[in-house]
Amino acid sequence: MTHREPYSGQRLSGGAPVRCPAVAPLLTLDVVHADPLLEPDAGQRLGVTRTRGRVRGRVGGALAWVLVEDGEGELRVGDDSVQVRPRGDVFDEPGWSALVGPGDEVTIDGDIAATIVWRATDRALDSHIIDPATVPDEQRGEGTTARRVRTYVADGPLIVGETLNPPGGWSSWPPHRHEHEEAYLYRFQPAHGFGVHVGYDDGADCPVIVRDGSIERITTGWHPVVAAPGFTMYYLWALAGDTDTVDTKLDPRFA
Repeated sequence: MTHREPYSGQRLSGGAPVRCPAVAPLLTLDVVHADPLLEPDAGQRLGVTRTRGRVRGRVGGALAWVLVEDGEGELRVGDDSVQVRPRGDVFDEPGWSALVGPGDEVTIDGDIAATIVWRATDRALDSHIIDPATVPDEQRGEGTTARRVRTYVADGPLIVGETLNPPGGWSSWPPHRHEHEEAYLYRFQPAHGFGVHVGYDDGADCPVIVRDGSIERITTGWHPVVAAPGFTMYYLWALAGDTDTVDTKLDPRFA
């Protein structure tokens, strides 16, 4: 089901490129400030790190998605670049992002907070910047399951987006499961809020309280989530599997 990886609190800064033994073949970063959250490992596909300020990155045998969380500056992928207008925070609207294919480089200049998600792949893929104006921002569900879903990349080796739950609201509902590995990176407004990540499977219940900055790796099982009353819950989601589309199955007891 879910595998919770505690926040390491590591700060990596300046000068020499940041290299982690499990990551370096896939992604090399030279950063001012970074918080590694997940690393790919044996049998696990997804890596996630958050950065602040200048970033120089090179993708190896991987595909990476770079999402601007807040701030302004320049985002550059190969010969493609854009001046990022201020994004107040992830709760306001979709943000600028980029897909970075194997062998390509990404640069961030300015006071920008970003999240970088990656997975190994040997497929040749075109790198490009994703304009937030092209990102669907949909209302889904109704009543206690109403939420907003932003899908940045709908299919491919790395499928990514954002979901926002209103206070007290449920998401990933009806409970569903799939063969893709998935990661949820949580944020709350106000930031001292919390929610519950409800992982369960046959004979095993694994609910986890999640807070601002919590991350959950989902490898199997049903996984609905709920926000505490009084707090808007956001989560960035990323999926990586053996196919370019997700075969989602709903729990028939709740569908």
